[in-house]
Amino acid sequence: MAHDKTTTPYGTWPSPVAAADVALAGVRYGLCTMNNEALYWSEFRPDAGPRTVIVRRDANGKVSDVLPPGFSARSRVHEYGGGEFTVAGDCVVFVNDSDQDLYVIESGSGPRRLSRAAGWRFADMVLAPHGSRVLAVGEHHDEQGPHSMPQNAVVSFEVSADDKQSPGLILAGRDFYACPRFNPDGTCLAWLAWDLPHMPWQAAELWVADIGKDGGIRNARHVAGGPGSAAFQPHWSPQGELYFVANHEGWGNLHVAGESQNTVLFPDKAEFGRPLWQFGMASYACLGDGRIAASCWRDGKLEIGLLETETGAWFKLDTELVRLDAISGSSAGFAIAGGTDSSTPGIWFFDKNGDFVDRPAGGDRPLKTGDVSVARQLRLHTGSGPLHGLYYPPANAETHGPTGTHPPLIVSAHGGPTAMAKRGFDLEKQYWTTRGFAFLDVDYRGSFGYGLAYMRALDGAWGVTDAADAITAARTAAEEGLADAAAMVITGGSAGGLTVLNALASSQVFAAGACAYGVADLASLARDTHKFEAGYLYSLMGVDRDDPKALAEVFELRSPLSHADKIVSPVIFLQGLDDAVVPPSQSRVMAASLRSRGVPVAYLEFEGEGHGFRKPQTVIAALEATHGFFTRILNLVPAADLPRVKIDNL
Repeated sequence: MAHDKTTTPYGTWPSPVAAADVALAGVRYGLCTMNNEALYWSEFRPDAGPRTVIVRRDANGKVSDVLPPGFSARSRVHEYGGGEFTVAGDCVVFVNDSDQDLYVIESGSGPRRLSRAAGWRFADMVLAPHGSRVLAVGEHHDEQGPHSMPQNAVVSFEVSADDKQSPGLILAGRDFYACPRFNPDGTCLAWLAWDLPHMPWQAAELWVADIGKDGGIRNARHVAGGPGSAAFQPHWSPQGELYFVANHEGWGNLHVAGESQNTVLFPDKAEFGRPLWQFGMASYACLGDGRIAASCWRDGKLEIGLLETETGAWFKLDTELVRLDAISGSSAGFAIAGGTDSSTPGIWFFDKNGDFVDRPAGGDRPLKTGDVSVARQLRLHTGSGPLHGLYYPPANAETHGPTGTHPPLIVSAHGGPTAMAKRGFDLEKQYWTTRGFAFLDVDYRGSFGYGLAYMRALDGAWGVTDAADAITAARTAAEEGLADAAAMVITGGSAGGLTVLNALASSQVFAAGACAYGVADLASLARDTHKFEAGYLYSLMGVDRDDPKALAEVFELRSPLSHADKIVSPVIFLQGLDDAVVPPSQSRVMAASLRSRGVPVAYLEFEGEGHGFRKPQTVIAALEATHGFFTRILNLVPAADLPRVKIDNL
């Protein structure tokens, strides 16, 4: 039966979503791996420590935890981790979070420690086809000084040996390695390698070598990739063909390696690659019959299909999925970790013909239809070309805003910056939209998913183009009646934090900003950040790292700290004390600068949190503090009481 909605000012609506709901709904799915007819995946559970559990769905559909209490599968290589477990036969090898060592589970037995390597971290493991040894990407921290860099390598362990064995060196000499992968009979190894100052999506090279009788590599040869044309996700088919993603006319397309040359399987203006921020990232999977289940981004929209490798025919599948975090396949079918516009992320299983079978985990619909805000894709225009964004209108089954008024707007700048706005149902966004806020996720120039030219549009322009695009997106939303021009705020974390601060410094479009573990001082970040991103700033700034004068000038010009005197809007800062990517000094110095000049500032630090918040109590505190901060600045009266955050100078 229909009923009348109440009329309540935007931004003050009573909501069915509490901050605690957001925190406890933060289940995340990492790797998923098909092992014959069994499916394994990793599942981050915020209400269990928190910890990440490995879960198994057997051929009969029975789901059970593989990892017992007391263990958590999480790698910290590159600080961002990923590649936390691997499976072959009845053997599971995983990285345990607390000690970063490798453990093995065989035939249902409890975890047995495989390594006890002080100073080492491991990730992206692969078991040899015969099962006697496991390779892993290793990262050795020798703690020689505050700015010493770890050494990266591909190492080997014997599965049957005790934990006193030292890592056996397989590959070394390059700054970074990823994706060591055996061919089906174990006679060849493929891997990715790249060096500073590059990131993997800028310069990763694909190599292949023969495996000698002693287990070492022989006859290494370069297959694809390198500066300007990176390779992604080497993957052997059951028949021994080596597939990978590489650039083809400005788009990451699927290729197959050949003896004399490589062949693009499906040339298309669609992006099949991913920026390799974490180990184990994948966009396609072999099905064992000459077909590939693959995903791509076409103009920022997810597309999933089946590719026939012999003919190059592409069959688009009709699914609800708008987000894909992982994919794996076998002759039994394929599985995807992903989400839809109205359900939480989960694991989705499809048969080999692409027909949906079941959802063994997640995928819940926690809100009524009328409470769910579904993203509307916006294509805006700048003087330099298109600008993309995702607009979420206010949505509440019980309430609407007064006629003739417009909602307050939260503009979000994603991190990376080589990344993209998160797609699909996200309860944190719904926290805001059910309260009568509009939410605009900006895929500023430099974002992934729109082709190589769009991604490279930020090279040499970070701190300028991204901030300008956030401002343009907000102004356009107000002009089109999607937001109240006097009640727009901006939020972002990590690289998005720099965008927030520079947008506040270069305009007065935003009434306030929220900066989570954001970048404020580029010169100090270049000295203090971790190895993986130690060279990232140089391409983003468009300067040579061997030109100290130019570096100093550009760092000064682009650093929000240098322009703190231009910021007049209030800012809330949120920072984890264990952050090794953007150290706490970045937030502290920026907050202090604003505070000293009388700008309203709220500042919260969280013990035991790194680059991104994981503990439920932290998620709740950060969200409620940000909500309370925005409502006070915008003079809104929320429907529910909020903890009163301390705001200096207000």
